[in-house]
Amino acid sequence: MNPSLANRLRIGFALAFALLAGLCIIGVGHLANLRQDYEDDTNRSFSLQVAVERLQTAFASENAAVAAADRNPADARSSFDAARATGAEAQRTATALADGLDPAEALLAERIRAGVAWRQQVAEPLLRGDVPPPSLQSRLTGAIATTGNDLIAEETRRRVGLDSDIDGETRNTNLLVGLGLLSGLLAALLLFGGMIRSLRKPLEQLVDAAGKLADGDLRARVAVGGPAETVKLGGAFNEMADELQVAYRSVEEGRQRLAVTLESLSDGVVTVDETGTVTDANPAARQMIPWAEPGTPIRESLVGPLQAGRVERLLAGREPEEVQISAGDETLALTASKLGAAEGGTVVSIRNVSERARVEQMKDEFVLTASHELRSPLTSVQGFAELLILEREKLDDSQAETVQIILDNARHLVRLLNDLLDLARSDVGRLAIHPVPTEVGPLVEDVVRTLGVRADEQGQELICDIDPALPPILVEADRIRQVLINLLTNAVEYSPRGATVRVSAARVGNEVEIAISDTGPGIPAKELAHLFERFTRGDAGLTQRVGGTGLGLAISKSLVELHGGAINVTSTVGAGSTFRVVLPANTDSSRPNSGKLVEGKS
Repeated sequence: MNPSLANRLRIGFALAFALLAGLCIIGVGHLANLRQDYEDDTNRSFSLQVAVERLQTAFASENAAVAAADRNPADARSSFDAARATGAEAQRTATALADGLDPAEALLAERIRAGVAWRQQVAEPLLRGDVPPPSLQSRLTGAIATTGNDLIAEETRRRVGLDSDIDGETRNTNLLVGLGLLSGLLAALLLFGGMIRSLRKPLEQLVDAAGKLADGDLRARVAVGGPAETVKLGGAFNEMADELQVAYRSVEEGRQRLAVTLESLSDGVVTVDETGTVTDANPAARQMIPWAEPGTPIRESLVGPLQAGRVERLLAGREPEEVQISAGDETLALTASKLGAAEGGTVVSIRNVSERARVEQMKDEFVLTASHELRSPLTSVQGFAELLILEREKLDDSQAETVQIILDNARHLVRLLNDLLDLARSDVGRLAIHPVPTEVGPLVEDVVRTLGVRADEQGQELICDIDPALPPILVEADRIRQVLINLLTNAVEYSPRGATVRVSAARVGNEVEIAISDTGPGIPAKELAHLFERFTRGDAGLTQRVGGTGLGLAISKSLVELHGGAINVTSTVGAGSTFRVVLPANTDSSRPNSGKLVEGKS
């Protein structure tokens, strides 16, 4: 068979296929349109009938209210007005549905006119105590009932007509499409049979070569021959095989380079799958943590040194900062990132930071010692200044002002030293917490009550939204109250007058998230990365009116992490900020310590 014949077969087959596809699309589309139009019209008819029936029911209520006017005019007027409001709503709905429908629109208009006439000539006189002629009452009441019933009957007849029309249209469309498809299929079968006979051998060769290529035989090629189509296909297959062979060699070389790089890295690299099982580890990782062998469940080894919630966040790639643990005499820093592969998993990087940890511990010990030594004389200064202030009447104005300045600054330094002591104790592991199961609702509500007066003074709206089904959290209540008061104080103080501050609590997996949101000025992106660092304060002039040591957020972060939780912030300039505190729920998720690792300072 020569190429021109193959082209003709291809064109003929394409035309046949296009004919079949066109018939199917047209037929299915037409049927879909018919069905959709039928359903829309039927639903509209039913909705109109329901609206008319509601209108009739409302009229019956109006009539009943009017009939009782002679016994209790006030109640009759109230019932009449309520029924009239219901009827007005049903009338609006019916008018919208009947728009463009003939004769439903005309019947509805007649029904509305009859209702107006009845209210003017019958209902209102009766409510005023005037009794119209019985013949007039009967005629106007009958007109309303008749027009309403005629409209309902008309919609019933219209639906019967719709059923008949859709049956006929569907039958005719199916018949035409069926005949067209049968003719197209016969033509397509003839064309397809001829094409198959001309393409079978080249295609079989392609299938065989593709199977070999899939099995790893990158030398598989096909003999180019047959119709022009298979010649092109065979040539393209051979080119693809050549490129695949080159790409495989390139990937293999890259894999070897990557393997050599990982082997020579001083940092440990461990990959784990979705279940937390180690899939690969370089020599440095196996040296730092010998149990990190492929097939080892890493989660069981980390729970104990780290709290369960933190381990889950680490293995899920959701822990934004490094986590430090102790392995023997060494301190290791772990960071994790989610793998982008379809099968999922996480890559964990391990670095030996023993020297850095030692230097940081020396610094923390110095800060702890210095803060402790400074607090005693400062407390004395503050005490003497307070005694002098008590004798203010014996001092002149200049002396009193000087003593007040000494007292204010002494108190400020004492607060600063107390914050530094808390941070230093946390850093060196001397800040102990005693977590117990604690109900979230009372804890958060107590904090909201504490700051409620300040929010009212600022003219702000303070909203508390707590999920009533929250489980208890495993925390030391006073420490978490300190964190929440700090965050809520910042939200109130840094938000302008009239702002809204919301405190909410909800469950997230095996943890509880407490969020504090405000509609304040927001935090610039360049400041977010340093927000939890020590002595960090907000800009934009707000620091001129908001007091503090700049250590509150750093202390809050340290306290939350001591509980095995996490704290983060999102903010949009001009729209507000949201601080989220995630704390472990009171679930029995602890595992025994492996004895190999101990959590370090993070």
